[in-house]
Amino acid sequence: MKASITLTISCIMSLLAITVHGQTKPFSRYREHNGLVFVSGQIGVTSKDHQGVGFNEEVNQALKNVSAILKEAGTSLSQVVSVTVHLRNLSQFEEFNSIYKQYFHPPYPARTCVTVSDLVNNANIEISVIAGK
Repeated sequence: MKASITLTISCIMSLLAITVHGQTKPFSRYREHNGLVFVSGQIGVTSKDHQGVGFNEEVNQALKNVSAILKEAGTSLSQVVSVTVHLRNLSQFEEFNSIYKQYFHPPYPARTCVTVSDLVNNANIEISVIAGK
């Protein structure tokens, strides 16, 4: 019992340090495993107040962020095998699809798209991918 209490306190202290300092994030932008690159969810919001950014710009920026991370990892959008999309507004699904087709081409990656009530930094979309190398 004592070990689990110590672990819990340690975890809480770690979370407090993340919140207070705001610089340490408990995730990686991407990870590689067995020839695959797993990219963490990317949003297209460039400012916390989300002022002046339209949905099209947000989608384009999120996909550019994904592309830049893939390039850093030594791969590209053409090697993406799976895409997960979180949308705040399902009515923007067709608009998203029209932009998506500018970045991905047949055979399209497998894709999951879900609606959510909220995203970090008031974003309207978050995209994560898995790509081969």
